[in-house]
Amino acid sequence: MLSVVTSIAGAAEPVDPDLIPEARAVLTFLESVYGKKTLAGIWGDKTTEQIKQVSGHYPAIQSFDLTGWNSPTWGPTYTPVVQEYVQQAKVWWAKGGIVAMQFHWKNPLKPDGTAWLDRPPGHWPFDVGKALQTGTDENKAVLEDLRHHADYLKLLADARVPVLWRPLHEIDGGWFWWTDQKRPENTAALWRLMFDYLVKERKLHNLIWVYSAGLHALGETENIAIRKRFYPGADYVDIAGIDIYQNDWFKWRQPWEDTYAKAFEIMQGVAPGKMLALAECGAIPDPDKMEKDGPKWLYCLP
Repeated sequence: MLSVVTSIAGAAEPVDPDLIPEARAVLTFLESVYGKKTLAGIWGDKTTEQIKQVSGHYPAIQSFDLTGWNSPTWGPTYTPVVQEYVQQAKVWWAKGGIVAMQFHWKNPLKPDGTAWLDRPPGHWPFDVGKALQTGTDENKAVLEDLRHHADYLKLLADARVPVLWRPLHEIDGGWFWWTDQKRPENTAALWRLMFDYLVKERKLHNLIWVYSAGLHALGETENIAIRKRFYPGADYVDIAGIDIYQNDWFKWRQPWEDTYAKAFEIMQGVAPGKMLALAECGAIPDPDKMEKDGPKWLYCLP
């Protein structure tokens, strides 16, 4: 099992200046392998064990979700799922692995809804702009829901567990409620609101902030200008990446045929100077092709 280095010398300066030493050590380790090796990750505890059985090795990164999936939010079948993911994350870190966590954040105004705009039928859009205005129903709902979820992130912080924290994922795609399709700057501001709340108000200094774009930005794959409108700024992002699944429409093939060099180039334009990850994908691209032709993603997380 991978064991993260303990030295923090030479680490990239984190966007949270009060990041705990354990999380700084993770950044140091990631910086040391970037451009040289690509780490393998996976989502879910059961899948991790399956990989061990097949390959003889555990992945370097295991990803969890800060959501309970089931309706209503914070109901009797939602809360235990969040609790279980947090416990699994603690165990994984104790084993020597790196913890990642995304956030399929259900619409804060609709406890029986989802993160998606089109599921279930009749799920209404969320006014992200109003969420930024103090005292609105949207703002109150966002902060109240964040407060509950932050309570569980605090359990990880108290246990000194660093987290590759990936909120508002596929931020520019348009299929989740947090993507403001008319004014992307509102979505970028929502990221900053979350950062300020979790880091500055709740003092959660175990989070390494991972930004991830979608297959496309509002239907456009290579439009850097549109993608950058969703980007909250270099001061709010430690690692940047993109989520890719095989898609003939966007000319991205199966991972054993494509290392997604174009996507890497796109993200260099969106988040210059940041380490870049294949933050979510259908499978790990061909390692021999990545070694020969690149790009060498920081990590790939099916």
